[in-house]
Amino acid sequence: TAIDILGFTAEEKANIYKLTGSVMHHGNMKFKQKQREEQAEPDGTEVADKIAYLMGLNSADLLKGLCYPRVKVGNEFVTKGQTVPQVNNSVSALCKSVYEKMFLWMVVRINEMLDTRQPRQFFIGVLDIAGFEIFDYNSLEQLCINFTNEKLQQFFNHHMFVLEQ
Repeated sequence: TAIDILGFTAEEKANIYKLTGSVMHHGNMKFKQKQREEQAEPDGTEVADKIAYLMGLNSADLLKGLCYPRVKVGNEFVTKGQTVPQVNNSVSALCKSVYEKMFLWMVVRINEMLDTRQPRQFFIGVLDIAGFEIFDYNSLEQLCINFTNEKLQQFFNHHMFVLEQ
């Protein structure tokens, strides 16, 4: 597979798969409002247990950090209760941050492996990228896909037609 060709170790691949799995599970986390309070609490721990396992965390600590984050006030830290919408925002932020950091790490790692100063073999490169897609409603994800496709096409054209001349 491509990930093997790029030189990722078995441990790195396993960690990529675990983090990707944990990111996908984040969307299944459910929280409910405590009775007579605006404080959020987990609506079951099964999903949080899976996420914590995949991320190498303690499930109780993960839920505590989401529902009762520590905030620095002056010179000391206090625990602050969160509402259900606030916890959902925290879950989304955590999910996006984990994915972004993993993605950026992979880009750096791949760039190291593709370093042109290393000995290389000659190849014929073919890039077939799907065209620019426009839907009635374009999500942020679609914007990222289109942007990435355009950047890949630009890189490929520059590398193949400018640098190789």
